[in-house]
Amino acid sequence: MSAKSWWSVVLTGAAAVLGSLIGGYSPAIAGSDNDPRTYAGDYQGGSLPIGTFIAFQYASYSRADAFVDPTGRALPDSHANTWVEFTRVTYFAEFANRPLVIEADLPLATLTDVNIPGTNNQVAGGLVDPVVHLTYFLISDAKLQRWFGFTNFFWLPWGRDFDNRSAVNVSTPRQFTDTPQFGYTEGLGKISSSLNGFFFDLIANASFHTDGDSPLEVVNPPGAPLSGVLTYETLTQRPSYDVKAFLRYNPSTFLFAAVGIEKSWGGEQIGTNGRFFVAGLPVAIPQPNVAISRDDFLRGHFQFQIPLAKDFTIAGDVFHDFQATGGFRENIGVEVRLAKFFFPSSRPN
Repeated sequence: MSAKSWWSVVLTGAAAVLGSLIGGYSPAIAGSDNDPRTYAGDYQGGSLPIGTFIAFQYASYSRADAFVDPTGRALPDSHANTWVEFTRVTYFAEFANRPLVIEADLPLATLTDVNIPGTNNQVAGGLVDPVVHLTYFLISDAKLQRWFGFTNFFWLPWGRDFDNRSAVNVSTPRQFTDTPQFGYTEGLGKISSSLNGFFFDLIANASFHTDGDSPLEVVNPPGAPLSGVLTYETLTQRPSYDVKAFLRYNPSTFLFAAVGIEKSWGGEQIGTNGRFFVAGLPVAIPQPNVAISRDDFLRGHFQFQIPLAKDFTIAGDVFHDFQATGGFRENIGVEVRLAKFFFPSSRPN
């Protein structure tokens, strides 16, 4: 047998073995920009005076009791704590005699006590992709108690550098995401006087993601019969969808309590253009596409807000995942939101 034909047999066999053993290995979690963190009653803010400025500070903690892979399998003894904090600034302007709200977010996040079997459990935490968003209100009628607004979130790929050797990244691999969202709020007191102070909130969005760069690199991946480096050059992500519905009791200005349900689906992240480079050999063996994560969960919420002064509020969100696929299942989570309002002394001309 000639040297050429011998190498052909070896490489063909190696490709078959590596494709079956490595192709299903998914040790990385890339960040996914798809959660604007809209609270119950936020769209009722369309009745705030033009010229109002609000400074928000959010801080959250959640405990995941399992990592569920994209096939729906919960990995044994997997868990993590997620910490998020971000600052949001909001300004109420006007366009065509309707409220136009301009906002920007600067988020930070990390994970602790991470265990994902088969990975190095390393976390690339820090700056998450900043967000700029605009909301235009088509309906803002406090007398009728009806609000309808359209928001567009622009997630900018300026978060911390993506580390494709870490098991978990809080940032995306340089993806730009556009999230159109609508919010609808209806006062229920018009149905019956016994429902005075009750509101229904509906929030729905879709997130559209560009491709990401170099989402995955693994040195000597488990299950590989040869030493080497496994890489994927491109991350593709399908659109993500999210719907929230709340029943809210709002007896006075800035004071409310709400219960809600949230369903998120889609957002499948796929590593493509994979190759395995055999150590010491000029060999790059193509690899099948690999599923990395999904934005798929069913989550319950209890939210509240308490005014501490006429221009300062504290709000909270307690949440629990009833089901999750393609990521961590959050057993319990708590978020606190502080808001400082700066109202205009008079309506600007």
